[in-house]
Amino acid sequence: MKRVFNAVAAFLLLLVMASCGEDTIYSGFKKMENGAYMKFYSKGDSEVMPRLRDEATIQMAQYFNDSLLFTTAGDEPMRIVLTEADFEGDVMDGLLMMHVGDSARLMVPADSVLAISMGMEEIPEEYAGKAIYYDLKLLSVKPFETRDAERKALLDSLKVVEESFLVPFRDDPKNTMTESGLIVLEKTGKGKVAELGEYVNFDFTMCDHKGDTVMNSFGVEPVEIQYGEEFISKGFHEALGMVPGGGEMRFVIPSSLAFDSVGYEQFILPYTPMVVRLKMNSVMDKATYDKRQMAKAAEKEAEKNRLMDLEGKSIADYIKTHGITEAPTESGLYILNQEEGLGNVAQWGDEVTVHFIIKNIKDEQLESSYDYGEPIPFKIGEGKMFPAIEEAVMTMSKGGKVTLVTPSALAFGEADLGEILPPYSPLVIELELVEIK
Repeated sequence: MKRVFNAVAAFLLLLVMASCGEDTIYSGFKKMENGAYMKFYSKGDSEVMPRLRDEATIQMAQYFNDSLLFTTAGDEPMRIVLTEADFEGDVMDGLLMMHVGDSARLMVPADSVLAISMGMEEIPEEYAGKAIYYDLKLLSVKPFETRDAERKALLDSLKVVEESFLVPFRDDPKNTMTESGLIVLEKTGKGKVAELGEYVNFDFTMCDHKGDTVMNSFGVEPVEIQYGEEFISKGFHEALGMVPGGGEMRFVIPSSLAFDSVGYEQFILPYTPMVVRLKMNSVMDKATYDKRQMAKAAEKEAEKNRLMDLEGKSIADYIKTHGITEAPTESGLYILNQEEGLGNVAQWGDEVTVHFIIKNIKDEQLESSYDYGEPIPFKIGEGKMFPAIEEAVMTMSKGGKVTLVTPSALAFGEADLGEILPPYSPLVIELELVEIK
């Protein structure tokens, strides 16, 4: 009953707005039987219309406030499989109302696109009550029956290719096949193999039947997991329990133990067997693993303390070198006034715009908002700006300028931005309060 009431209320509202002669986002568009608001530029000669599950080939351009957001112009046309609409009147509904050869404009409320399709909890003010427009041209339609037949033919051919690849490995007497179908080509090592609940550290390379590398950890970072956790596939999990610490194994995983008839997104086709080289670096029982993790944590804490001590020394050296006599705030921030502003001081919850130049403690510039051509807006208290900048702004008036000597805890913290800004690096920030809205 509530949905019926809402629908009637919405309809009456449209009638009232139309009767008052007001221009709305719906003006000039016809509401189609499925709820899509459309305006046709031209009609094709075809009687063919797409259905759910059909594949439509289209050209599309997307607009908001006369600004082009996206277009297929200059690229290959877009192929899209028609599914149930996210909301009444979306692009899927629009395409279902077209014939092959038609060109049309679809009007979609921006609120619906952002809230339903994109999952935004709060609609930005500049989009509220406005429209996003889609210019659509339907080039062709492939019926889902044809798509299904083509899919079946592809899967059948991939199965044949896999089988012809696996037969020589299965027939080679030097290889061993497990009960599940995993094919072991060679294995070395005689140490302890992992039991469920223990921890394994390993490197691996996985290639498809054409020899193309799909995944690799050698020279990147070893993988460390608790044996029993799902990792890649059933076949890989089985292999992890076969290789002793310090040993290696080469093996073939049939698709039935890997990605089966599904594949993996666009990277791995269905019915693709995998050839794997696995090097087991270590097998650890839980007590050994926990002890090692504690040692790692202690090492990390020691390094953190070293860097924090280094940070404190670098700030002290900077203060001394630059003759700074101002005391830091309770948070440790030094706010050095350079130019007084005019008017009220910014408060918690105010919307402000600022310019800033961010440098490391060696005065090497990292970023400048002046390079962007306009100041940066934010709302004080939302946490979208460095704590140092939020704190400093609440001591400033419009037009004011300050220099901040900033502890890492009020900036990037333990983030590692490379050689120019390692973890726990203090910053020097030149800050200008441009506007308080």
